[in-house]
This record gives sequence, C-alpha cells and structure tokens, in this order.
Amino acid sequence: MTSVNPGMKYGGFFDYSKYDVLKQIPSQYIPKTKFFLKSPSNDDVKKSMKELGLSYPVILKPNEGERGSGVEKISNDTDLNDYLKTKPEEIILQEFIATNDEYGIMYVRYPDQSKGKITSIVFKGELYVVGDGKSDLLSLFNNHHRASLYLDFLTDKYQDVLHHVIADGEVFMLSKMGNHCRGAIFNDANYLISKLDTKVFDEISAHIDGFYFGRYDLKAEDEEALIKGEFKVMELNGVNSEPAHIYDPENSLIAAYKDLFAHWWRIYKIGKQNRKQGHSDTPFPVLLQSLMNR
Repeated sequence: MTSVNPGMKYGGFFDYSKYDVLKQIPSQYIPKTKFFLKSPSNDDVKKSMKELGLSYPVILKPNEGERGSGVEKISNDTDLNDYLKTKPEEIILQEFIATNDEYGIMYVRYPDQSKGKITSIVFKGELYVVGDGKSDLLSLFNNHHRASLYLDFLTDKYQDVLHHVIADGEVFMLSKMGNHCRGAIFNDANYLISKLDTKVFDEISAHIDGFYFGRYDLKAEDEEALIKGEFKVMELNGVNSEPAHIYDPENSLIAAYKDLFAHWWRIYKIGKQNRKQGHSDTPFPVLLQSLMNR
C-alpha cells in the first residue's frame, strides 16, 4: 500500500504533508493557505491573515494528522491564543469556507490508465441541537442521539455556555467541520457519481506528483455547484482514505465491508502496477517503527 501514491510519504498512509499535496493543486480549487514550518506567534498568524486578505473565522490545523485531530475553527483572538498555547509546529492557516455543503470524493486511477474514476461520495452533515426554550445546552447535549456520544469534546469546547438556555426553535451549531470524530453525520451520496465530470478530478490529480488513490475533502455551495466543478478542496488524503459513505446510518455492515474490500483490492492492484514500474514500497519493519515513534 505504501507504493500506491509514490508522491506521498508512505503512500499517504500517515505522516505525510498535507501542505505539500495542497500546493500542487491548481489555486482556483483551494482556499487561501499559509504554511508555518515552526510554531508561529500570534502576530505571525495575524500578519499572514492580513497578507492573504483573511479575517476571522479561519482554520488552523496540523500539517500531519488524521481524523480531524488538531483542526480548529478560530473565530477571535482568544481562540487564536488558546490554539497557539500548545506550541504546535508545522501548522496550516487556511481560509474558512462558509459554504454549507461538504463532501468526500474518492478518486482512483490505475497507473496504466490515463483516466480515473470516482468510486464513492459522502455528504457530511453538520452536528447541531435545537433549543426548546427550557433546556440548557448541557441538557440538549445529553438528550441528542448524536451529541451525547461526544460529551467530553462538547462540554470542553462549550464549557462557558453549558448552562445557557437555548431559545425555542433556535438552531445551535456545534461543528461546521465535516468530521466523523467531531459528530458529523456521513450520508451516502453515491447517486451523484454519475452526475460528476470525472475529467475535472483527472485534471486536478494530474498536477499532483505520484497520486493514484485518495479522497478529496471539499466544500461546495450546493449539489449544483459541485456538479459544475465549483468547489474548494480542503485537503486530499492518500491511501489511508476510506469510502466514507459506508458510515451512513442507513447502510448495512455487510455492505460496508463489501465496499471496503473493493477499495482495498484497488489499492493492491495499483501498488502492484507501481512496483512493476520501479516504485519501491516501505519495508514493514520501517513502517512499524515509524508508527511506534509517533
């Protein structure tokens, strides 16, 4: 699997640079972005925001990381100070794309073929609670079928307003980041596969060195914009990518395994072709040691 994407460290299994991938994507498809090799100061971030023409909110996230770890929406100076207190290194400052729709698009291309195909589309639903005019925020968390699974994360994030009563009918957004580990609900959107122009993803992927298998995490204004190719790529994951539509609550476990095995088989075939073309894989002892050193 580590030879599947020769242009990514370990094929994009882990410890690969998100920024190195993003900077290869044509600028019209990515948010305004700045990379900090060393832990920046508050002033460094604000200066870069000014240079990029950005104002709050913005996104800060680690250059290496999986499943949304360390990704935060920064809405003000306090958020920025709190984030930088952890002294993060190699972080990415990114424009916050306020559009509502977030998707994960699985793209696969075999090395002996000039065209790829889209094999999975997931729509990422946002996590929110609705007030009743009587219950405080903590009670709404506890009584929500999804939010109750993320109490530790949510009570820490909203500790200053846990006992505020939310007005009847008011929607309180908990996360605008489409990450399963942050409570987002993944919805099967494979009905869109036939509507998307794969050429757009072929053209974008052609700019990325040694890329054959992965998931584009992107935002679009709506389905129509996505179909037209009007979107922004937040990040591109490598061989660690999953066909995230399998997490739709309506999908069966058997169907999920079937789709996973199909994608793993594609990984095997791509890796086999790349090895025949002279690309080497990472020896297992080296990979294991790298995992243990994380």
